[in-house]
Amino acid sequence: MIREKLFRDPIHDLIAFNAADPADRLILRAIDTPEVQRLRRIKQLGMAHMAYQGAEHSRFSHSIGVLHLLRRMLDRLAKQSPKPVDELTLLALQVAGLVHDLGHGPFSHVIEKFFEEHHEVWSRRILLSPETEINRVLRAYSQELPRRVAELLSGEGEPRWLTALIDSQMDADRFDYLMRDSHMTGVKYGVFDLERLLLLLRVSEDGSKVVVDSKGILPVEKYLQSRYQMYRQVYFHKTVTAAEAMLMAVLDRASEVARKGGLPGLREDTPLFQLLTGKQPDIPGFLALDDAVLLSAMNEWSRCADPTLKDLSFSLLNRRLFKSIEIEGGEEQDMIFDTKVTQARDYMDSQGIDYRYYLRFSRSADTPYKPYSSSRSGSTIWIQDTLDPGILRDVKDVSPTVRAFVESPYVIHRAHFPEAAQGIALRKDLTRIFTS
Repeated sequence: MIREKLFRDPIHDLIAFNAADPADRLILRAIDTPEVQRLRRIKQLGMAHMAYQGAEHSRFSHSIGVLHLLRRMLDRLAKQSPKPVDELTLLALQVAGLVHDLGHGPFSHVIEKFFEEHHEVWSRRILLSPETEINRVLRAYSQELPRRVAELLSGEGEPRWLTALIDSQMDADRFDYLMRDSHMTGVKYGVFDLERLLLLLRVSEDGSKVVVDSKGILPVEKYLQSRYQMYRQVYFHKTVTAAEAMLMAVLDRASEVARKGGLPGLREDTPLFQLLTGKQPDIPGFLALDDAVLLSAMNEWSRCADPTLKDLSFSLLNRRLFKSIEIEGGEEQDMIFDTKVTQARDYMDSQGIDYRYYLRFSRSADTPYKPYSSSRSGSTIWIQDTLDPGILRDVKDVSPTVRAFVESPYVIHRAHFPEAAQGIALRKDLTRIFTS
């Protein structure tokens, strides 16, 4: 009797695994490891719930969604591969989809900016470490499996077209997070014709790329438009960037206090204390970090003796966020921008307010479609010629809409500061400085 394990998903409906199949049993065991289950305790969108109250979904739900999409894509594309793909490689790609976000820390990309180490580095460490259960589960199936998964996550796997499914301009990761984030935030910007796109994907004749049938130009355009709108309206929303700036300010102040003699409610042997004082934790220590750990620490700091850390932590926990102003310039050697920053800092100094923590800046930049060098697999969206499948064209060369995206990168510079601090109204004067 076939026994199915079902996951009910808000985006993909029912996701089924056959418990009688050895490969599916391995995936189910991998899902149950502490390293994957930890992703339930890390928000997919970091601080976006401060602007969109529904954005409480986790890295776990996204990872299950990526796994599901990879299985669907493999069902279609593996048959088209010029060379047969062995079962272990197909399984490794599915596992790669499940574990690609293992290395995210609390509040996802926000903490990554503070600690300046990309989550993909930690994902590979966790995957390859004999200390982790995910490593032991994979090795029990095949000694090669952890290494094969790590290669795919690094873009080094074979055949080359497989890596495009997990790391490219049109991969399962992007497909899932655009749809999931759009749904959970309650906006419609991330809606595109996923089903049509999946049907029009092909493996190139030489087996090096995933390409799109010539009928897929319009769905690709809509997909890239959705990506553009989600970044502008959700990921770079002024409230989101303000909350992220505040969290960075909290961490900066906590780091300074910790280095000077300890933090309230946080022992010096804890992984969070180690990170705040510039020490890299070991793998078990890193895996002990999640959103709840940081929130608990901030709750303690909101009652601590340090007035700056206390105020910032209390304000962020209770959504008393910094105000945001878009400002012109901000790129390197922009003298006008530098002058405004200096004026703003001098003004805050004159009011006795520490601008290091109460005046923050953010730079949000994106290019909706950015083809890179041909040496990177999956960096270009290729359209297959109708008459000759061997002829491939960059989508920007056949679509004026996509070409406009390539030619229109954008950067949003913002200044973030409180309405008032220490009883002093700041907004009017700082707004005048940055907008004059």
